[in-house]
Amino acid sequence: MMRLCFALALMPVSVLAAEPDHTAHTAAVVTAPHDHAAMTTYGAPQPASPSIQLVAHDHGGMVNHFLMAERFERQQRDGNDVDVWDTQGWLGSDYHKLWLKTEGSWQPNSGKAGDVEVQLLYSRAVAPFWDLQAGIRHDEGGNASRDYVVFGMQGLAPYWFEVDAAAFVNEESGLQLRLDADYDLRLTQKLFLQPRLQLNHAFDDDKAGGIDQGMRDSNVALRLRYEVIREFAPYVGVERDIGGHRQPDELRVVAGIRVWY
Repeated sequence: MMRLCFALALMPVSVLAAEPDHTAHTAAVVTAPHDHAAMTTYGAPQPASPSIQLVAHDHGGMVNHFLMAERFERQQRDGNDVDVWDTQGWLGSDYHKLWLKTEGSWQPNSGKAGDVEVQLLYSRAVAPFWDLQAGIRHDEGGNASRDYVVFGMQGLAPYWFEVDAAAFVNEESGLQLRLDADYDLRLTQKLFLQPRLQLNHAFDDDKAGGIDQGMRDSNVALRLRYEVIREFAPYVGVERDIGGHRQPDELRVVAGIRVWY
């Protein structure tokens, strides 16, 4: 009996265990997926699968909107109070947007509007943080109304400078260029100091429209704003003209609010 137990202990385990039946199961064949995330950016074969359509919608295909009054302020020009606005907004996706931009002034004492500008633009994302834009611009006020064709670029430059550059063309005024640039310097969690520069240059005279060749209506500004909440921020600041029909040494104190939705 002891010899039998000793023999069983020395017997290989493979002999005691039942031989597995390899024919009972077949190995599952794993295939690589054909729906890649890159297709949502660079396109997919048509018709795209429902999974690709869903991912594309969630990562750039949704229709959103944005509206901001960058400046809604009161300032003094030549001893008169002037209300100034600079507002823009868009509707669209990450790649395609319809932009509406408007800026102008209003004289509350006389109840008269100053120069008013409205732009309607199509915008296409061409690089991270950069859009190419094209559309039309309409001006009212001054000596005459004008319509322009607009070509521009808007985005976020290195070191977080917001830049809006555009060219305006029409038969009466020829070519005009504009550059807007500003930077938000965070002083505290709610307090920001914003230097801003706007340059306008006309390459031709337009006497009927009150436009002279050269730099015109350009200015530099410094505004200090306090964000009560991110969407609502009152501010105060100073602005100085550096070209155009107003005196270059005119320094104005401004006060207003910045709101967005």
